[in-house]
Amino acid sequence: MGHSFYSCDWGTSNFRLRLVDASSLELAAEVHTNDGIDRLEGEDPGRFAAYLLERIRELPADSGADTSGIPLWISGMASSSIGWRELDYAGLPFPLDGSGAVVADLGPLDENLPHPVRLVSGLRSEDDILRGEETEALGLLELLDRRSEAPLLILPGTHSKHLSARDGKINSLRTFMTGELYAILTSHSILRHTVEEPETLDGLEDAFLDGVRAVARDGLSAGLFAARTRQVLGGKEPRENGAYLSGLLLSAELEPVCGCGSAILVAAGGILGSMYRHAAAELEIEKLETVDERLLELAVPAGHALLEKVRRGELT
Repeated sequence: MGHSFYSCDWGTSNFRLRLVDASSLELAAEVHTNDGIDRLEGEDPGRFAAYLLERIRELPADSGADTSGIPLWISGMASSSIGWRELDYAGLPFPLDGSGAVVADLGPLDENLPHPVRLVSGLRSEDDILRGEETEALGLLELLDRRSEAPLLILPGTHSKHLSARDGKINSLRTFMTGELYAILTSHSILRHTVEEPETLDGLEDAFLDGVRAVARDGLSAGLFAARTRQVLGGKEPRENGAYLSGLLLSAELEPVCGCGSAILVAAGGILGSMYRHAAAELEIEKLETVDERLLELAVPAGHALLEKVRRGELT
């Protein structure tokens, strides 16, 4: 391996640390936990550095990479008000070459592990915000060589982010609480008795598309309660209702972009990617495509690699 760096994606509820080769993006080692920023107990600001030290020491030592003093890049909620140090958001338009990112140097991680810590802030518009997805977007569009295009990039998650790009810059962003709504409705509402999250869409396509159609026909609120009546009056199984609810919420998310005319790129594979494709076909969105899961795994490290190039003055 050549020049390496640590890539850390630290969200509200999850933590992921990887040792990455800067030129090849080969992942030499990785650790993934559920210790998100919001789950790290205590008030001592040193707890963040201490936690990182523990995780770095857990990484395999036989990777072949020289890790002495290599940089540690961190994106996500570590730069928020509940994180290590709160940073101001970068503004729009945001260049896709990474040159507009707000990065704070926090100094060496520890005297025994003198890795320079580079904390990446989030991104804001006039009325919306994100943290962490900016790094994912930079990396994904770099990997796909689509920085010069003008796609609408959808980054699904607890809070799904829609990023509109033009002339090599992100010009607008919008957040949809699709994932969080699904979690709340299936855990804390009356629908928890009638819905089970499916592991595959196979055999459940009709139920999913029923949910997609319900938004236009009945509106979101009425469509939600229909998940209950589908079981009580229609005898639908919980997995069918889970697919129906997914279709309903994805339709509500995609409805505003119907007819936008832009190519739409969705950072999702597996069942979620299949759901977006099925919903798009039903809503007659012609230019929607999903991303290979292997590339999704590399998106954040690729974003950090791009920011490392900016820092080293290697941007072309």
